[in-house]
Formats: sequence, C-alpha cells, structure tokens
Amino acid sequence: MAEQLTTVDAPVDIPAMRDAIREIVMAELEVEPGELNDEGHFVDEYDADSLSLITIVSRVEKELGVRVPKTELKKMTNLAATFGVVEAHVDGEAVR
Repeated sequence: MAEQLTTVDAPVDIPAMRDAIREIVMAELEVEPGELNDEGHFVDEYDADSLSLITIVSRVEKELGVRVPKTELKKMTNLAATFGVVEAHVDGEAVR
C-alpha cells in the first residue's frame, strides 16, 4: 500500500507528490534523473543558488498546492529534507 498523509479533505498520495517534487527540483537545478539523489546537497553538489531554491518552493506551492513558509527554505538542503518539509505542510498539518 502506498504511503499517504491524511488531510481534512482527502488522503495525499505521497509517492506521487515526491515524484512531482523530484521533477521540479531536477528542472530547477538542471540535472538529469540519474544525477539527482535524495541526500545530495543542493548548493554544494548541484550548484544551486538562493534564487533556485526560492523557485523550487514557489513551484511546489503553485503546482502541488502546498504552502511552504519561506522560513523553511533553510531546511531544504537536499531532496530528502525537501520531501520532509513539504509533507509537514500539507494542508497546514499532516497526520500519518
């Protein structure tokens, strides 16, 4: 069974959301699928800058409908951390 977060309205398909986040990050960091790994540091390994990171957050908000406070940006250092931050803000709170 796929992992899901339950919100007030409906369950969220976590694997699909993670795939969408991965696609956004790959596009913004201009990397190929095989180049991006969950633990690779966006700045140190993929040469991201602050504009890239802000654009990732903006696209997540627009495309996935998840509001991520800009204060969380500093926590989003790699793909795994980004998954965690976004999942924590699904509909403002997430219940596992």
